[in-house]
This record gives sequence, C-alpha cells and structure tokens, in this order.
Amino acid sequence: MVKKALLAYALAAGVLIGPLSTAGWAADGRAAGGHTQAKAYPVGVVESRSVLNVREKPTVYSDVVKKLHPNGRVLLSCQKRGGWVDGNPVWYRLHGSKGWVSARYVHNLQPVRPC
Repeated sequence: MVKKALLAYALAAGVLIGPLSTAGWAADGRAAGGHTQAKAYPVGVVESRSVLNVREKPTVYSDVVKKLHPNGRVLLSCQKRGGWVDGNPVWYRLHGSKGWVSARYVHNLQPVRPC
C-alpha cells in the first residue's frame, strides 16, 4: 500500500522514483535479485511569480545557468548556506544540474540533506 502511494505521488510530481510495478521488489527497496533501488531525491516546488533563475553558485551575484517556471517541480540534491535572499540564506543544489536555487523561492516537500 505504501509503495502504491509513493508511486502515485511520484507520478503526480512528474518524477518517477521507483518501478512502474511493485512486483519483484522487497519491502526494504531491493529488487528480487538483491539490487538496491535508485536513490530518491527530495522534490521541491518553485514558488515564484515569474521565472526563477538557477545560479552557478549559491549567490545572487553568480551567473544564471538556466531558468525554472513557477509551480514547476524539481529534484533537490542537497542544501547549504549561501547569499541571503529576502532573509533566507539557504540554497538548494538541483539534482542533475550544476545549478543552485534560493530556498526562498523553492518549497521542499521532503527534508533535504546538507551538502
């Protein structure tokens, strides 16, 4: 039941964090052959009114490497302190990208580990 709920959440978030079927998977996340499931990254939601700049380093003075749309979902690799943005010094490193976003404009749906 828990795996079905996680699968439904992953599909709603636009991120697949597990297999399409729960058949062949042990309760501890191992595949039938003993292989471990891929690591799931926390999901974040962009909470800005306009496009959000993804920066090369965790500061507003760093170069923009890409942009994210409002209400978009992203995978968060880790977090660390950086330049302050509206009273918030926390920045998230995006998974699969060499970019950082301010936590002021991204709401994490799960805890994010430190970098």
